[in-house]
Amino acid sequence: MNKFLILVIATLLTTGCVSTKNIPLKSESTASLKDSELSVSKREKPGFGAMTAGKAMFGAIGAAAMISAGNKIVNDNQIEDPANYIAEQLANHISSSYQAKITTETPLVKGSKPGDILKAKVNAPYLLDVQTINWSFAYFPSDWNNYRVIYSTKLRLINTKTKKIIAEGFCARVPEDSKSAPTYDQLLENKASRLKQELKISADHCVDELKKKVLTQS
Repeated sequence: MNKFLILVIATLLTTGCVSTKNIPLKSESTASLKDSELSVSKREKPGFGAMTAGKAMFGAIGAAAMISAGNKIVNDNQIEDPANYIAEQLANHISSSYQAKITTETPLVKGSKPGDILKAKVNAPYLLDVQTINWSFAYFPSDWNNYRVIYSTKLRLINTKTKKIIAEGFCARVPEDSKSAPTYDQLLENKASRLKQELKISADHCVDELKKKVLTQS
């Protein structure tokens, strides 16, 4: 738990997008996807970080308070994990582009390491796993009155028979412009409609980016 809290604080304070090496689909993989079954994983909803100036000042205790406050916001306003939407859109893209057949199988995946993902019971020869790495909101370092919604996600497409990752990608959105950013109250009013809108913008951004950089044949 302590490592997770430290990661949350570090990510919330990040002003730019975290980079990671993308592994795009190869031609031999796209050929084998044709007429093959593809399952999409499901994951438990991750903790949501709600960073305010007061909570940020108290280290691990403050981080725990951020997660607690964030989870309450998510639960009270029925906010969905964007990874579910991203996974659905990308699975449809794989199906239409490479003629894979999406199954109704939704294996539960826990953990972030490839070995953790491969522990899931999957019958289909291919598994698409999309994991929310961070979803949160935080005030701007130079503007404590306005807030930005931060989101990052990780994609892995795995051949479950060979136990190999055939495509992998990371996407993050960290808004930099505070001029049009909402206040805390604006972010959460009307059942957190602005927060939901910002998460949807992030999700659509990552769908487009992961399609182009990872799931388009290289």
